[in-house]
Amino acid sequence: MKNGSFSSRLQAVMRDGNLTGADLARWLDRPDPTVRCWISGDHDIGGAQLDVAYIEAQVDKLERMIRKKSGLPVPRLTPGERIKYLKDLKTGSA
Repeated sequence: MKNGSFSSRLQAVMRDGNLTGADLARWLDRPDPTVRCWISGDHDIGGAQLDVAYIEAQVDKLERMIRKKSGLPVPRLTPGERIKYLKDLKTGSA
């Protein structure tokens, strides 16, 4: 996958899902600096094959949720409420 295409997908998910880079980092279970590099297009997804597949599957899931308006875009919330909202959304308890 080209850096630009994955970066574009992440940027679209952020825009359309009202997500921040920190939200994505939490959702993808990756450090903020790593996700920021993916968003900027400076680096592509790295790691073992299953790790890369997990990240791609999670981005696919976010894209589907946005299309279906299933919990996304994230409503306006306080920072603490936002973290809880996304955690519940990811685990299916929202």
